[in-house]
Amino acid sequence: MDSPAPLVAWVVLGAALLALAAVVAGLLLTRARGGLPPPPAAPAPARSPGPRWAVDDLPGFLEAPPGTPGPPPRTAAPPPVAPAPAGPDPAPRTLAGLAAAGLALVAVLAGLALGTDAPEVSAGPPAAAAPMTTPPPAAPTTARPELPPVPDDPLPGERGAGLLAARSVPLGRDGVTARLALGGLVLEQRAVGVTVGYPSVSVSVGSDGTALAHLRLTTWNCLGTTAPADPRTAGCSPTGTEYADLPSPALRVTRDGDDLRLTGRFPTYTRPSGTPPAYTGRVYDLTVTVAPTGPARNGEAPAGGALFLGTERAEALRDPLLSRIRVAG
Repeated sequence: MDSPAPLVAWVVLGAALLALAAVVAGLLLTRARGGLPPPPAAPAPARSPGPRWAVDDLPGFLEAPPGTPGPPPRTAAPPPVAPAPAGPDPAPRTLAGLAAAGLALVAVLAGLALGTDAPEVSAGPPAAAAPMTTPPPAAPTTARPELPPVPDDPLPGERGAGLLAARSVPLGRDGVTARLALGGLVLEQRAVGVTVGYPSVSVSVGSDGTALAHLRLTTWNCLGTTAPADPRTAGCSPTGTEYADLPSPALRVTRDGDDLRLTGRFPTYTRPSGTPPAYTGRVYDLTVTVAPTGPARNGEAPAGGALFLGTERAEALRDPLLSRIRVAG
């Protein structure tokens, strides 16, 4: 749509020119009226001629006979100067001149506005605008979580345990989370019988390799030399449940596709009723393997694996609800 600025400029220029023409015409009329000569003065009335010899010079002859020096001649008074006709008043001419100058300035400005608003004529067709390119969205980045370290060899009863019990790491684009429920293994040989444990392990591994593992270990004292499949029916006595949380880098994770291998020293702690968690002073050097054992559905599949403690080995239970693995992405 064209801008109305050129039309307004033309209207202003036309009005200014008309006003300027009116002022110039007024000036010409004023000068013509002021230049006419004043009307001629009326002539003086002629003196009527009197009788010749109307003046008697006998008294003057008697007062000054011939040969007597006469009085000095009288000088005739100069004729009165007629007043010069008053010229026209200069005030109207001054105002008219100022008005003419202002109108001329308006006309010049309007002409400049017309010249400025005139569209530029390009020599050739306009160049095609470069297509707008939208940069690809940046890949989402996950902030590395701050995981407090755990002591390598805590003393029995030492406080500060359990700070990571409810924590996990973000999976990111291709992280992995898994859990395993395992059978029993011997933890300690006693003079009479053994102490056995039935562990369960869960782990979360982020895209950047950050990992955090949790261990739950239910312990029993049994009279035999091996860990029974069901300690309760075997007559074993429960001795409590121990827990451990181990973050990277103390937890070392090796990943081969969807298979995981976890290695680390897990210091355990207990949760006495009515008191904060406290370390037991026991540390277990564990290795855990996890791998899918079936097809994935909605990114999750049944898992299998094993836990190794020295020469002891505990196999994952064949329960797809207790042992699962999930790969993000």
